[in-house]
Amino acid sequence: MSGAMRDFGRADLLGAEALGEPGARRFRLFARGRRGETASLWMEKEQLEALSVAMERLLAHASGRMALRREASADHGPLPSAPADFPEQATVEFVVGQMQIGYDPDEEMIFLRASSVDALLATDTPSADDFDPEISIAASRTQIANTSADISGALAGGRPRCPLCGRPMQEGHVCDKQNGYHPVGLN
Repeated sequence: MSGAMRDFGRADLLGAEALGEPGARRFRLFARGRRGETASLWMEKEQLEALSVAMERLLAHASGRMALRREASADHGPLPSAPADFPEQATVEFVVGQMQIGYDPDEEMIFLRASSVDALLATDTPSADDFDPEISIAASRTQIANTSADISGALAGGRPRCPLCGRPMQEGHVCDKQNGYHPVGLN
């Protein structure tokens, strides 16, 4: 899709979800534009988490507050998911290579722009200056706050992280920070 940017304008729908079983999940940001086009932007867990942090910081900056980060909770509610009428194959679908987030104070809109891994790999020496977005989505502060909450919910639905080394915990987890001694148990 390189070369032609899709401008969704203001999104009617924006959210995030994790698909699959913990340990083998895929993550996506999904959107529907006002003209009915849809997008599935596939990301790594760490990319989605970084996007959530950026969203929270931008919201705090736009409102003149400090950024408060939601803590993960073991008692998460139902996991976020795309609505039942969201198509299996979106109009625009790719694995995200680069993403930008920005705020227009005049319109009070937040913009997400993304390009694919394929576009990033097609560049000889990729840099931030070479960013050529393939999709642009505008959203309100409320939509961004809700999407950040969706991301937190999607991330919380996976394997718990070790409080010492940060790696996913599973049966037989041996923490490097403990040099293999005193294994940390699953709660």
